[in-house]
Amino acid sequence: MQNDAVKLLLAIVQSSDAERAADRLRSEGHRFTRLGSVGGFLETPNVTLILAVEDGTVSEVVEIFRDTCSGREVEVPLVLTERLKDWQDRVVHYAGATILVVDLAEVIRI
Repeated sequence: MQNDAVKLLLAIVQSSDAERAADRLRSEGHRFTRLGSVGGFLETPNVTLILAVEDGTVSEVVEIFRDTCSGREVEVPLVLTERLKDWQDRVVHYAGATILVVDLAEVIRI
């Protein structure tokens, strides 16, 4: 991979969508690292997929996540609403994937 215009994508994906997203990424030739993670607010299990992609393929990879990940309405556990005194909502929208895109200075594979 050339180091010109390379982006780092960090995709935090709901566990229930992670395998579908990983399979599709693999089938379309994208390399990634998969890490287990936990959400900070709802404390639910997630998977973080880390990819280095050329700038021109970012939209293609984002589209894969759009096709394979679904947002959901999730009831906030009572223990959280008790801790957050100003929190009013009992149901929140929980994104299927949150993707961070960052410029990379260099990619080194050894």
